[in-house]
Amino acid sequence: MTLFDDRYIQYIDQENPSWENLIQLAGQPLLNDGLIGQEYIDEIVATCREKGPYMNIGPNIVLAHARPLPSTRKAVMALLLSRKPAALLDDPAHTARLWIFLATPDDQSHIELIQKLAALLMNADRVQRVLAANSQEELLTSLCAE
Repeated sequence: MTLFDDRYIQYIDQENPSWENLIQLAGQPLLNDGLIGQEYIDEIVATCREKGPYMNIGPNIVLAHARPLPSTRKAVMALLLSRKPAALLDDPAHTARLWIFLATPDDQSHIELIQKLAALLMNADRVQRVLAANSQEELLTSLCAE
């Protein structure tokens, strides 16, 4: 099981991105491929508003996710790196540039993905290389490098 398909990895350079827009953009490739429905993206935003910034899982990192919905076809992740940070829930204490989007059709099939993601995020040097990327090509290279 691959952590990120290259088609689901994005680098964007937008002035003043909003956290809602970054979640939408992160999930857009999965939506385009029919792996999720728009309601899943909407559910992530609603869940975040309801439950607070718990999706901010580390400095500069958000793990955008929601409970499984019928429109979610498979366990899959997408990644978006924004050159400019956005504050989750417009809270400056929860600013992020790396937006990881997790979709899961049930409460079990994403476990292997989460384990692989945890291994990636526990490698501080690798996370810094990802955050240092200044283009789509650099981002892909930083994710592939061991």
